[in-house]
Amino acid sequence: MHCHTTRSDGSDSPEYVIRFAKQLGLSALAITDHDSYAGDYDAEGLGRSLGMRVINGVECSTYDHTRGHKVHILCYNIKHRDAVDELFSRVTKNRADATLAMLEKVAKLYPITEEMVREGVSDSGYMGKQHICLALMKAGYTTEMYGSLYQKLFNRRTGCCYVPVNQVDSLDAMRYLRESGGVIVMAHPSVYNSITTMGDLIRAGIHGIELYHPRNTQEHMAIIRQAAADNGLLLTGGTDFHGYFSEEIQRHPLGSFTASDEMLKRFDELSAKLQ
Repeated sequence: MHCHTTRSDGSDSPEYVIRFAKQLGLSALAITDHDSYAGDYDAEGLGRSLGMRVINGVECSTYDHTRGHKVHILCYNIKHRDAVDELFSRVTKNRADATLAMLEKVAKLYPITEEMVREGVSDSGYMGKQHICLALMKAGYTTEMYGSLYQKLFNRRTGCCYVPVNQVDSLDAMRYLRESGGVIVMAHPSVYNSITTMGDLIRAGIHGIELYHPRNTQEHMAIIRQAAADNGLLLTGGTDFHGYFSEEIQRHPLGSFTASDEMLKRFDELSAKLQ
């Protein structure tokens, strides 16, 4: 229920990921590229042609300005795109501005151009730090995506070229997502310690919480289970697959973390009721 492709910050094409999921025997797959409709390339249709159920989704990048950390929110089966067009446009523009600012700094240290970086970008137009690093790899300045050079340039605390993205507030984003008619799920609460925002999102109207994720801690999983039980929420799961663009030292192949088929049945029932 959580994976990325070349349409955002994944290394593999949608077709590759869908074929891989079918090879693994998964019953369904959700493509959740960052701040971009998976349906832009008709993922469901592509899945049908390959004999694989694909659920359209998106991972919205937001920020809890009160507590000072990122919060990612998954939204599936969006019915009203016009309700979230403004939100995604704001997030996408802010990310593009930050990426170009970082590239300008990198270009003063290495002879890398915007054209070289865009060679590694799909036709979705999503460009991030990993695409800059990919251009540096192709030019021979490093042999690994998230090695010492990446840390030197883009570490959030010490990177000499890092520029933060001006991100949309989490509760502001929820206003748009609630109007979309989609199933809203808080992503990986342990990541960025965003579990401290979980209560706010529950009150704001999320439908579920991502329980099974490679970076959720056992302590937080117990808290998530209790919160879901108390509020009648879905418990979803996903590997957060990025291919070789994953920042994790320990790689997790697609299908390493999944949700149950019983959860998927509840998900479908809920999605059918939302307007």
